[in-house]
Formats: sequence, C-alpha cells, structure tokens
Amino acid sequence: MPDDEIVFVTSPVKAGLLCKCPRCGKGNVFQGLLKVRDQCPECGFDLAKSDSGDGPAVFIVFILGFIVVPMAIWFELSLEPPIWVHLVK
Repeated sequence: MPDDEIVFVTSPVKAGLLCKCPRCGKGNVFQGLLKVRDQCPECGFDLAKSDSGDGPAVFIVFILGFIVVPMAIWFELSLEPPIWVHLVK
C-alpha cells in the first residue's frame, strides 16, 4: 500500500480518539507523551508528515479559556469564598 493512498480500516474519529494509526487503527501514534512517531509500528504508514505542531494545543487552550475564565469570575463574584478556599489544593 503506497503512503499516498490511505485506506481506512477503522473510523478516523475512533482512531484519533484512541491515538491509533489512521490507516490500520492498531499502531500507537505517540512514541512518548507528546512525541509523534515517524512511522506506524504496525503498517509502516508515514506519520512524520502529519505532525500538527502546537496548533491543537493553542486551540484547546483558547476553548478552555473561553469556558473556564468566565466560570471562575462568576464563582468568585457570586459566592465570595474565603481566602482559604483558594489556597486549598
């Protein structure tokens, strides 16, 4: 199977959520915590050209910031918790 042709054996969404190879759905995409493998260990699919850099991280930070910051401000202004609540880990 040439690298230019992707034949999905499994759902691309399912493979993405499980961090598996988009072609075979079996091999792990990540070598460590955040390091993307160069090739799938199962089918040899080239994963190096699929590295997205910091794009997804920035996207998630913006989405979470848009949700979490207003909730934190609402919590602080409406409940006015004592300072020890902020210090509790």
